[in-house]
Amino acid sequence: MPAIRAETRVAQRRDLLSTQVGDELVLMSVEQGEYYGFDPVAAGVWARLAEPTTVGSLVETLAAAYEGDPATIAADVQRLLEMLAEKGLLELS
Repeated sequence: MPAIRAETRVAQRRDLLSTQVGDELVLMSVEQGEYYGFDPVAAGVWARLAEPTTVGSLVETLAAAYEGDPATIAADVQRLLEMLAEKGLLELS
């Protein structure tokens, strides 16, 4: 898996199924036979990945939307994106 950097373009994989269950977003990878539950914050990040964006732009958008330390937001986004990429849920370029 390539390193995820600020200039890396990230997007949702288009072949995943998703549905809202209460306040949780549930994604299913038919190919892998697995599903994943996202809390509202992770679901918000996922929604922003509907269109390809760079990691840097994503962090800037989230820092503007949520009150918090930008460095903490960047670190949290990095961890989430790495987990999503490891599970094969993202397109990276």
